[in-house]
Amino acid sequence: MPSVSVVIPAYNAERAIGSVIAALHEQEPAPDEIIVVDDGSTDRTGEIAAELGARVVESDGARFAGGARNRGWEAATGDVVVFLDSDAIPCPDWGAGLTRALEEFPGAIIGCGRTFKARSHWGWVTHLQFETPYLPQGEPRPVGFVSSYCMALPREAPLRFDSSYGGEDGVLCADAHAAEIPIVFDPRFHATHDDDRETFDRLRRLQRRRAYALARLGPVQQETPRKRLTSAFPIHYFALMRLPAIYWRLRQAPELRSKFLRLLPLMIVAEWTLGMSASKYVLRRPEVRGQRGVSFR
Repeated sequence: MPSVSVVIPAYNAERAIGSVIAALHEQEPAPDEIIVVDDGSTDRTGEIAAELGARVVESDGARFAGGARNRGWEAATGDVVVFLDSDAIPCPDWGAGLTRALEEFPGAIIGCGRTFKARSHWGWVTHLQFETPYLPQGEPRPVGFVSSYCMALPREAPLRFDSSYGGEDGVLCADAHAAEIPIVFDPRFHATHDDDRETFDRLRRLQRRRAYALARLGPVQQETPRKRLTSAFPIHYFALMRLPAIYWRLRQAPELRSKFLRLLPLMIVAEWTLGMSASKYVLRRPEVRGQRGVSFR
């Protein structure tokens, strides 16, 4: 079996980083090494990671998520590098699922599913609005994009992340498509997203970053022609056209369907505010590569 290096880019991640590393240690098989790239944190992120046995690589604090992943990629020694967010807690059979996926899809970029938990109404709205495409349901399938929330790829792949934050994983997937590297979403294993976006203000911060990323990726994304169109003309948010699709994705999750219906008024507000953020880029898209004068930390 190929050896596996897990790379976790981290910025002020002391709240969840310990849970992520502890869950990785409990996997069977466990990764061969865990690398935490501390990108200029001002809290105990690096200290906690080191105490739990991770190898901590310091960055200069200006690489953002994409550059921090590259720093970990350079330090990794495994045959396969798995990028994992600092608040993505692997489920108990994550290691076995990763091993199976690597056997079945050698040489591919592989993304895993995700579940989520929240502690407030706005926290659930955040997850329902953005993360239902990645629910752990269905069979493995070729896709045009997988999120760097959980992304495995060969260490020797001729790719690198753009040093930015907000769509950098989409740029890498576009480069992989151009290099004819297959991309697979495998929902048979997953991690749980335990972020802290429990308030409307934190939802809005995420919406602004996602709107930036969608506008940035419009010209290069490889998912559907429809997404290229809607990234330029985001009227679908105001028309609430996404809500039926979100509800349909929850067909195998009755608890989430019930929660969606209870939170529908807030979901409507969230779609409109996301549309407001996306409208900012109708006349002027961000550059596909590079990130100048924009920070979403």
